[in-house]
Amino acid sequence: MILILLATTVFTGMATGFSLFYRLAYILTIVTVISYVWVQFMLRKINVTVVGRPQQIRVGDEVRETITLTNKGILPRYGLEVSDLTNLPDHSGGVAVSVLGRNSVTWQLKVRPRARGLYHLGPLNIGSTDLFNLMHRKTTIGESENLIVYPRVIDLPNFDLPSAHLYGDSSARRKAHNVTPHASSVREYHAGDSISRIHWNSTARVGKLMSKELDLGKATEIWLAVDLQKNVQAGEVGDSTDEYLATIAASLAKRYLGFDLPVGLVASGNDRYFLSSETGAGQLDRIMQYLALAKADGITPLEVVLSDYEPLWAHNTSLIVLTPSPRTEWVLGLSELMRKGVNVTVIRADQQSFGGLTGSELVDDEMASHGITSFHISMGDDIASELRHTPTVPNRSSTTKYKSGVGSIQ
Repeated sequence: MILILLATTVFTGMATGFSLFYRLAYILTIVTVISYVWVQFMLRKINVTVVGRPQQIRVGDEVRETITLTNKGILPRYGLEVSDLTNLPDHSGGVAVSVLGRNSVTWQLKVRPRARGLYHLGPLNIGSTDLFNLMHRKTTIGESENLIVYPRVIDLPNFDLPSAHLYGDSSARRKAHNVTPHASSVREYHAGDSISRIHWNSTARVGKLMSKELDLGKATEIWLAVDLQKNVQAGEVGDSTDEYLATIAASLAKRYLGFDLPVGLVASGNDRYFLSSETGAGQLDRIMQYLALAKADGITPLEVVLSDYEPLWAHNTSLIVLTPSPRTEWVLGLSELMRKGVNVTVIRADQQSFGGLTGSELVDDEMASHGITSFHISMGDDIASELRHTPTVPNRSSTTKYKSGVGSIQ
């Protein structure tokens, strides 16, 4: 713009012969040179360091970057604009700082991720503007570092699943004469005890045969099926059906893995995500990573996903389906699994409460007609209150909804 104005002034002066235009051209030339030198000088001998960048975090936790800008030159630097070129949603931009010669200034950039995913922090962008706001120069310092944002995890102390009625599958531990996978204590050996029940470490320690006291533990497999089909989702960043369901899936995984139950995951979003059922803290880490990376832009309908993985689920399986889908086609697939003896529970995000256009009456009635236990989550609900355990399975003539308390997962 300044060059156009300068050219126009010179041309007008030559055309009219007025000396005023030549003087104005001289002034514009001097201002342009000063502005150019200013923006170039302000970004020289500048060093920036960043500490405190996390590599992983959960939704709602605060990301804090401590940035130190050092001026290695003698003269001060004024009005430097520093921003992190992160792609985190809701990042508020940067700050304007000035620093004296041979000095440094430190500040923090803070942001709370509202959505799970894989993002990057950095590099830093430093900009300088001249005194007349005619020129602007930017430079990039540092490197980009990955940040994985896991779903939020909440405690669900009152959520449980009906027993699969197998030895080793009960929420309440009680003594059993049958051989099960869990041992609650040891006792002296009794005549007739199986050799497999002998606890050899205790036997060696006390000098006599000791048997394991077995109970009805919790040997059923838990499978989480998360529906990430794009056209059934609703809501915006943070307050969306897929974010709520990812939070619930992560919370359930933590709860049941804490009980030493094997937990598996099935999700079909931007890719097919499958984790075979396993136990342990490592499995929770893998589930959290999969849920963080899975995007709700899949094209595979839920009923197709259920059909594809149906061979995995048998009579000793508890399947939790998490979906916002108002369609009814997938309900029939769940009823077939129930006939195989699979424990089926549906946690459905009410699409309409998240801004969707389709109501839930049809799918609710369909689930009730097949006797499928369901929980309903609306935007703003207190998830822990909504997912309280109930032993009642809906009858075939009415729909059971579990509603209590209002809160937010934010």
